[in-house]
Amino acid sequence: METQTKPSNDAATDARTKNLTCWRTATSPQCLRVETVNEVHLFPYGYFQHAKFIRQNGKDAVEIQFQDRIIVVKGKGLEPLCDALERLAVERIKVRPEKYDSVAKNEGIINEIEISLVPSAMRSSPHRRSEEPDTNLQ
Repeated sequence: METQTKPSNDAATDARTKNLTCWRTATSPQCLRVETVNEVHLFPYGYFQHAKFIRQNGKDAVEIQFQDRIIVVKGKGLEPLCDALERLAVERIKVRPEKYDSVAKNEGIINEIEISLVPSAMRSSPHRRSEEPDTNLQ
């Protein structure tokens, strides 16, 4: 008589949870993979310049600057993302679809990712000074 084991649903649950995670860290990634709705961008950490965490009206944003691009990540619970960027340990970031917002309430959620060119005035200066956050967190 053969004994059949039932396939574990834990592996499927782990895979689904992993897919819902908005960022993934690694020990020493070579680049940051940014997944938007329609595109995938790879930013080598050799061109990383700075990151800034902004909290305004209960919403979070992380501004990440590479050589000629600024990535603005908007959502909630994003301070750990900025902490991981401090160690250059973020391997991937991506938007979580709104329909899954209630699944993992203790995790940070990325609602939006914007990628834009660094304005030419900022390219000449490695540091930008500003009293007011320039990220609109609406």
